[in-house]
Amino acid sequence: MTSAEQHINLVRLDDVKFFVDLLMQIDADAYELLRQATIPNDINSANSYDCLPESVMLNALEVLGSHYTKEELGVIFWEGIRNSYMPSFVSQLSEHGSVLDACHELTELVQLSSPNSKVYPTFAAGSWWLVREKLGQKESWYEDAEVFSVLFMVEFIRSITHSTWKPEQIALVSDHSDLYNSLPTLHNVTFIYQRTATGIKIPESVMESLPHFYGGSSNPNLVMPILFNEPTFMDTFRLAISPYLSMGKLPVKVAAEILRMNVRTLQRRLEKEGFVYKELIEDMTFELIVDAMKGSTESLTTIANKFGYSDAAHFTRAFKRRYNQTPSAFRKSLTNERN
Repeated sequence: MTSAEQHINLVRLDDVKFFVDLLMQIDADAYELLRQATIPNDINSANSYDCLPESVMLNALEVLGSHYTKEELGVIFWEGIRNSYMPSFVSQLSEHGSVLDACHELTELVQLSSPNSKVYPTFAAGSWWLVREKLGQKESWYEDAEVFSVLFMVEFIRSITHSTWKPEQIALVSDHSDLYNSLPTLHNVTFIYQRTATGIKIPESVMESLPHFYGGSSNPNLVMPILFNEPTFMDTFRLAISPYLSMGKLPVKVAAEILRMNVRTLQRRLEKEGFVYKELIEDMTFELIVDAMKGSTESLTTIANKFGYSDAAHFTRAFKRRYNQTPSAFRKSLTNERN
């Protein structure tokens, strides 16, 4: 098994919310759109989780692609990146002496917020390039994701230089660029097709220029790492699936759909770690139930219903079987401990 297969890729909650905002612009039922993208319904409420599986962003891209033409989606991406995503992103930057140094920090920020993507500056063939590498080049979502990445990198440079700079040359993994030519910042660009990575050529004068200073280490929006030093499949599975357990019991088929994984593949990987899906999900669910009992004043009935137990007697039996006492006795003991 390769290192890429040893864990589930995760992304930050705030980044997923950007795509949720784009989904909400579609004239359709909001909950149905979230369901299609396998995004938790409570994503815009107070959350007890900081990340979600990267697959939800890929699903969101596919849902967006099914409702818009590529040209329309490109404009929607550009407006969203320029008006909301980029101002928040660049506010995380530390102070730097050059745009090149800021690009190196961009590499670190992307690695923290989306570990499955690589964005970095490199000097090749006598020129500076800002490059993006991403697996999945044959997947249905890849072309739209590449459009987003190109616009993101262009707007990053424009934002930190406060300039109207436009790239002269862009390398694409995709094999056509018609939709790019329709975007406001990408007129008269020379495109190089079918490359192994996406890249934007940046003049040395721009790379050496002084960037606009946005924030610094005291900025409250600083990206926090979402992965472990050596993430394992079980580490990331727990983080990826926990946000969905508050919506009730999660069948293995739904979990596999969320993770864009075959059901049998998911079961086999869990078995390799010594777990059975149904038992693991029950363990994880009760961990969340106990946390809810400790950290909220919600009634036991409300908590039970939230985690898929519509029958109070069933919930009480399951809880007693696990903790050797009723839910009410357990909560009472917590109160006594605090007193």
